[in-house]
Amino acid sequence: MAEAGQVIAWNVHSHVHRERTSDWYWALGLIALVGAAASIFFGNTLLAVILVVGAASVGVLASRTPREHGVRIDARGISIDGTLYPYASVQSFWVEESGDAPRLFVSTSGIIAPHLTLPLEDRSRAGVVRSFLKKHAKEEEQGAHFGDYVAEFFGL
Repeated sequence: MAEAGQVIAWNVHSHVHRERTSDWYWALGLIALVGAAASIFFGNTLLAVILVVGAASVGVLASRTPREHGVRIDARGISIDGTLYPYASVQSFWVEESGDAPRLFVSTSGIIAPHLTLPLEDRSRAGVVRSFLKKHAKEEEQGAHFGDYVAEFFGL
């Protein structure tokens, strides 16, 4: 078990990379172009631009390889790649141990990243993280948000 002066640190990947065929990218582009054409036909040029930019963004994000991020939990707060989320900004956390791999969900008061989802990799780390965070933040049951499901669907 981690004491208040100790540090819990591990590395996680940004996403699970799935290889895409060129047909997948063609289908994405075709769907975006058809949607943009329909939007322009109905007089909504802004929606057409949003569809094209969104599809291009999904295509770029789907083609990139996963990055490795360093996660560190200590007495000051939760740090991801050097960005510190102090316990004062952590509203609640939840360690989900069901499923394939345990995950840590953190709700913060931040505007850019109000909800963090971090894989814990093994159940022993999940128990250590949970008991450590209970001393510093409120434990409240929560799960993956809609954006997590969308990113998982597209492999982002």
